Amino acid sequence: MNKEIKIYISITSLLLIDLILYLTFEISFIGNLIDRIILWFWFISTFYIVFKYIRRKWAKIYGGILIIMIGLSLLPMMVPFLTTIGFAIVSQDSIKIDNEIHIRETSKSVIAMPYISVLKNYWIFEREIGKTDFSFEINNEFFRIDDAKSIKRLPESNGQKIILEFEFENGKILREI
Repeated sequence: MNKEIKIYISITSLLLIDLILYLTFEISFIGNLIDRIILWFWFISTFYIVFKYIRRKWAKIYGGILIIMIGLSLLPMMVPFLTTIGFAIVSQDSIKIDNEIHIRETSKSVIAMPYISVLKNYWIFEREIGKTDFSFEINNEFFRIDDAKSIKRLPESNGQKIILEFEFENGKILREI
């Protein structure tokens, strides 16, 4: 087997493992940059491999399968297609709380409600350890995470629960995660 095909299979496997871990166990690489690089490298290398080996039967079949799968994912309101694209393209800024955790407003699907994800760092990976509603109500006014003046992890937090204090203009809200 050709060296570039082995590299392509490795990149494809890495992308699939990353996507499956993200959607099932909420584990991904820290930040979104590595996910984006993997997706775009796979995308560009797919065109390269398919067009370079287009005369071979396996390349025609593989290219056809990819086109059919994209077409089928467009049928249910494009949700699978947009979720896969959104996995590595949507920019999600995270807010560092302390050395151990950070939070991010996110959504796993284009049609799902957003939520605040609490993430814990594990070397080059991060894992979602909790989640909470994305909106905060104070005196009949709704705020989002971007409106917060400060976000603190309270020292009463133990290994099981994390208590975050969100401070807004109109007051403070505690969330147990």
